[in-house]
Amino acid sequence: MNKKIIGISMAIIIILAAAYIVNWGFYSYTGYQEQQYPVPQPAVRGPSNIVSKEIAAGDAADFEERMVIYNAYISIETGDIGDTFEKVKNLAGKYGGYVAGSSRSTQGMQERAEIILRIPKDEFHSAIKEIESYGKLLDERTSSEDITERYVDLKARLSNLQKQEKRLNEILSMAKNVEEILQVERELTRIRGEIESLQGQINYLERNVEMSSVVVNLIEPPPPFTPPGVDWGLTFETALMGFFGVIRGLIILIVTLLPLAIIGVPVYYLYRRREKKKKK
Repeated sequence: MNKKIIGISMAIIIILAAAYIVNWGFYSYTGYQEQQYPVPQPAVRGPSNIVSKEIAAGDAADFEERMVIYNAYISIETGDIGDTFEKVKNLAGKYGGYVAGSSRSTQGMQERAEIILRIPKDEFHSAIKEIESYGKLLDERTSSEDITERYVDLKARLSNLQKQEKRLNEILSMAKNVEEILQVERELTRIRGEIESLQGQINYLERNVEMSSVVVNLIEPPPPFTPPGVDWGLTFETALMGFFGVIRGLIILIVTLLPLAIIGVPVYYLYRRREKKKKK
């Protein structure tokens, strides 16, 4: 009896599975495509509290004797971008510097801000230390560039050109004709152009040495992951679609097998009847 029940149950499961497959094949054949609902993916957060320091601060006396340009990049995570943004901007004035540029934007659900500060070299390390206290430190990179040799070379070239300019002015005062005057003036123009170019490079280096660059990047903490809500109406609708799909598959299966049943059943009974006669 149990074997019979199990056999019947297995037959029903096979029939239902066949109905589902037939229904799926019907949808595929007619070009039907089920609507796909994207599954929200949780935001992937990178490693936090990563602090990388490229160089350490050296002896202050060495910094005063040499021409060194300091740069820093600091990334801070803060829950209040607006307040921290204003703190960083005010910090520039506090240390005798200024804001060279700033920007604010929103990426996804996170607000971000970037501020570029110019800070006097003597206040560079103090400013960095204070900025670090404004939130959770994610990244810090400090670099320095010693430009002493380049600076000395530019100064030497400038001094030589100034001497040439002085000598040409003396020659100009002794010129006797127009041709000599024009020739000396052309040379003076060339020398003056080179002097201005070198002076511009020297001024640029001096400004960068005196005012260090600090880039501050502010980031809001990523929002906590919340599982998507269940749309019960959509769930019920999907379940009904599956139920009617199976029914449709059964109908298709029955109609498809009906001609075989019409022929097979009489043949089966004739075969049984014939076997019984043989036994008699």
